[in-house]
Amino acid sequence: MKPAIYKFLLPALVLIIGLWSCKKRDVIGPLDHNSTPPGAVSNGKVENLKGEARITYTLPTDKDLLYVKAEYEIRPGVTRQVKASFYTNNLLVDGFKDSTATEVALYAVNSSEVASAPYKVTVHPLKPAYLTSFDSLKVAATFGGINIRTSNPDAKALSIIVLLKDQYGQWAQYGAVYSSLKDINQSLRGMDTTKKHFAFYVRDQFQNESDTLFADLSPLYETLIPKSGFTEFPLTGDLAVNAYGRQMRNLWDGVYSGWGSAICTYETITDTTNGVWFTFDMGVTAQLSRFTWWHYPDPTYFANASMKVYELWGSTNPSPNGSWAGWTKLVECRETKPSGLPYGTENSDDVAAGQAGSGWEIPITAPPVRYIRVRHKYNWSGLRQTLTGCEISIWGKPL
Repeated sequence: MKPAIYKFLLPALVLIIGLWSCKKRDVIGPLDHNSTPPGAVSNGKVENLKGEARITYTLPTDKDLLYVKAEYEIRPGVTRQVKASFYTNNLLVDGFKDSTATEVALYAVNSSEVASAPYKVTVHPLKPAYLTSFDSLKVAATFGGINIRTSNPDAKALSIIVLLKDQYGQWAQYGAVYSSLKDINQSLRGMDTTKKHFAFYVRDQFQNESDTLFADLSPLYETLIPKSGFTEFPLTGDLAVNAYGRQMRNLWDGVYSGWGSAICTYETITDTTNGVWFTFDMGVTAQLSRFTWWHYPDPTYFANASMKVYELWGSTNPSPNGSWAGWTKLVECRETKPSGLPYGTENSDDVAAGQAGSGWEIPITAPPVRYIRVRHKYNWSGLRQTLTGCEISIWGKPL
């Protein structure tokens, strides 16, 4: 029995010793214990930027210098701290609400987390991006909702908050537009046509908020154009999209993915200087507001014969000879991959975008049309002659 007892006790003893050893060695906080403050930074120089400033300085010579931190107020009562490694001699202070002169305190910090005396500089940030965007903010009624446009030249992450006054006269958030595009142009939909009281303001990532723009807007009527009326309308010079047994009617069969519900062209076309196109009849004349195109994943959405640059044209009386007389370009579409990953690779953002379809706004000034011509300029492979697609949906106001 004794060997069996020893066999049991030995591992238990080793475990207890190991746990005790680990507990004794746990350290929370700096490993060094130098309570002497390091020297302060010096020779601060300021480069004022839009909503931020870059401060360059001379580092102290302390051997255990770890980093430099800046402390300042981005707006009254709200402080921010920024840190920079001792490997660099500058840092960026950002998040300022406006162009007000602001004092920034710089501290050198050693490996014991002991800070130096403050070195103070004054920055005068230029006008921040969210205020510039508010200055150019334009809102208007559109089909089924409201359209929001503004410029964001520095491509900063902005939120445009939309408030709606309810039946009791209280303001409540209806929605928001989140974007870092240089030219922001988005619509919020799902509204009826009654006049509504809106308020809009711009907010940046630091929770700075602009003034408020008020507007009374009456959304325009919009509905999905019934696909039951869609029919192929071949004209002279049109591209056949029936390769490998596919049919144009697959574009409006309500199936948004899959080879069995796609359109496709053969790869034998050579004269593609002006692109290639095909035509269909919606069966009703309508003032169009937008459309969505679903690409065929082959095997990814943003690759191969999926259209990358294409146009939507409309007409009420197309010429039987297939000429472009009487046609109006409604919108030009230039696809971009959300992830920015190299060709042939996609992530979950790209897949989600492909499954949702590519939505495009049609200007409210566009004339009513009945016949639609899709003009393909080139695909993701850089070729003009081949294209694929799965589904198209079109919205507007039938006349």
